[in-house]
Amino acid sequence: MNENTASTIYRKVKQLNSICATLAGLILLFVTFSIFVDVFFRYFLKKPSIWVTEVSSYLFLYVIFLGTSYTLQKGVHIRVTFILDLFGSKLKSFLELVASFFAMIFCVVLIWETSVLTWEAYNEEWIAPTMLSVHYWYIYMVMVFGSFLLFLTFLLKTIVHFIEPKAETTE
Repeated sequence: MNENTASTIYRKVKQLNSICATLAGLILLFVTFSIFVDVFFRYFLKKPSIWVTEVSSYLFLYVIFLGTSYTLQKGVHIRVTFILDLFGSKLKSFLELVASFFAMIFCVVLIWETSVLTWEAYNEEWIAPTMLSVHYWYIYMVMVFGSFLLFLTFLLKTIVHFIEPKAETTE
């Protein structure tokens, strides 16, 4: 993969990450508003809803998996850097490469496991034993998508970082 190809693909992935992060933010806004309204109805009108807790739980999974790649892209995920700060730039760069490699392995395992879970839920028609009776694969599919997007972001960010060491890869 040459410099232009990697950079072009990474730019497209960053746009997709931004769209997913915006969607995650809107979902979080909806969840927050729904919980606020439910609290009002429950404690002041004595008429609680039957769906807010369940839907909020499912949507939080969407928020997490839609927002994770964007967090990685911006470089604002939790990192322990005090050890890295002890080393020179070449060793630091090598250690970051190793960390990215292990993170990509983790992502591949996560993609595999969530895919198996989602397929099983779809194939066996798992349905939530709750009032809404949601098909679980609708909930699980975001884990596959989010894990794949996270893997792609790790891979392209690493490639672009090492192809274009001076380029800013967090924007």
